[in-house]
Amino acid sequence: MKKLQIPIWDRLYRPDRFLRDPKVKAIIKVQDTILEATRKFLHSKGFIELLVPVIAPVTDPGIRQAQFFEMQFYNQRARLVSSAILYKIASMIAFEKIYTIAINIRKEPINLENFDRTLSEFRQIDIEVKEASRKQIQRLSEDLIIHIIKSVKRENEEELKILGRDLRTPHKPFREYTFREAVEFAETFGYCIGPDGELSRDAEIALSKVHYDPFWILDYPKEVRGFYYKEKEDGTLLDMDLIFPEGFGEGASGGERELEPVKVVQRMRITGVEPSEYEWFLKVLESGITKCSGIGFGVERLTRWICGLESIVEAIPFPKLPGYLGV
Repeated sequence: MKKLQIPIWDRLYRPDRFLRDPKVKAIIKVQDTILEATRKFLHSKGFIELLVPVIAPVTDPGIRQAQFFEMQFYNQRARLVSSAILYKIASMIAFEKIYTIAINIRKEPINLENFDRTLSEFRQIDIEVKEASRKQIQRLSEDLIIHIIKSVKRENEEELKILGRDLRTPHKPFREYTFREAVEFAETFGYCIGPDGELSRDAEIALSKVHYDPFWILDYPKEVRGFYYKEKEDGTLLDMDLIFPEGFGEGASGGERELEPVKVVQRMRITGVEPSEYEWFLKVLESGITKCSGIGFGVERLTRWICGLESIVEAIPFPKLPGYLGV
């Protein structure tokens, strides 16, 4: 395996070096404010924090180019959880508003030129709300982002100076594009859809670079997203991605959930998922869950944008990059 460049190599294997760096300390302090502000904001809105597993019989299959890490849990096949989505939806049986800040683990492709925003182990702020529409989750997310940024500007003035970051507070509501509009916009820059049916990474970054505030991309094709998103009459989904500005790219994904078991099974088959593997989840849906919507923010991607970092490797003290275990 090709060795990484020295700064990243130190980050992975020599914490005795990088943890003394004032910039590293500043980033970690800002990240602490991000997490504290998130919890305070959500608790003020009536949310409770939910704990979710790291090991499960199945996990979110809608993880695009990544794969699962499989393991033996005693004598049973298990997977490391790639997303809390199934547990968020199941929690709607009992609760109105939940959030979790959980570890996600994904077997991402190894690409030494693509370590700016991809980790194999990362944390995600996951939110789910009963009886909420996609639009309501968008507005909640915008308020959360603005609250976090105002908190960082208030609490971390010295750290932002160390990082050389002049942090801008976004204006709401954030701009919206449909997926089709985003594709057409990207084509004006010479970019197109990737082989997976999504916007290519370069196209997404090109759109991100021409915005100063975060923006939404809505209504992705049903073939490219998970079975848990509700389908519209035109065949697109009631889902959304939040794109950070200044070239930082996608930072959150979410949408309104499909909760009818028959339709979920149909969507599973369209997306190449074996329904029998998700027996426990289908039983939860059969028991009856009312309308819900949610979103998930990558903690390290949020940290990278707020701190203005070149690489996501800088946004976590002990990073796990695709193919590299580190310490």
